[in-house]
Amino acid sequence: MAYLPSLPNEMLIAILEALATVDLQTLITAQLTSRRFYMLVQDVMYTIQHRNATDCENVQINPLWMTKFKGLFNTADCFTTAEKTRKAFLSLNGDHMLPFRRLPWTQLQDKRAAYLQPRASWRDISLTFSGPPITHLDVVKSYSSPEGDSVEYYQLDLEPSGMTMGIFYDVLLCDKATYGRKTGSWELILGRRLRSYDVLSEYECFIPDDRDLVDWSDEARQAAVLYVRGGAVSHNLAFATEDDGWIVSSQTKDRLLPWQGPIQNFIFSGYYD
Repeated sequence: MAYLPSLPNEMLIAILEALATVDLQTLITAQLTSRRFYMLVQDVMYTIQHRNATDCENVQINPLWMTKFKGLFNTADCFTTAEKTRKAFLSLNGDHMLPFRRLPWTQLQDKRAAYLQPRASWRDISLTFSGPPITHLDVVKSYSSPEGDSVEYYQLDLEPSGMTMGIFYDVLLCDKATYGRKTGSWELILGRRLRSYDVLSEYECFIPDDRDLVDWSDEARQAAVLYVRGGAVSHNLAFATEDDGWIVSSQTKDRLLPWQGPIQNFIFSGYYD
């Protein structure tokens, strides 16, 4: 009877590639078996992530990340069923670190420490592992106040291999990408990209389904928009957010660039029917 360690590397790689498509968590854990398995798993993950760079499938967040980082892709998901029933609006309302505090691995100190290690394995794995990567990210910020609305825009500088879970995590912790304590919510919208910065400036708000503003054609298939809303916070609210305990990387701010596309002279001609 043959045991896994006795198999040649070629057979182990084939087994690990099959495992990657059905159970990413077990694949990551397999790295801890031995130095040999660590090297093989790293090779498999690199191959899969680069193989899928030109895949024609729709971009989707890997199910493992949807479980382990629930609430970071859409802040509405961090609220309990009771809170969703009670609240008229699912706003963070000053507690902008709530989605992080409610991540499933934060409850045990040893797990939290493992996840927050600068070289933790999850940080280098594609956000859409086993599928085509996200190669373009627009960060659109919309702030509402009695004095009027305003918008800000940034484009994340990404490598051709696309966005990793670690990069996305760091973006959410970057004060340039959010409104800090005045952040009301955020949502990652896949398969869309900003069509025109001029239209965004003209509207002074972000409308995900506006055809003049947003592109959701095949060319935007591997793009995404991080839509961040902000506004005034209710008075007399205080939260122990422990901001510094979540920050892993401080270099994300330099990767958030201004609009990189053409500047157009937009003239609003009316709404579509």
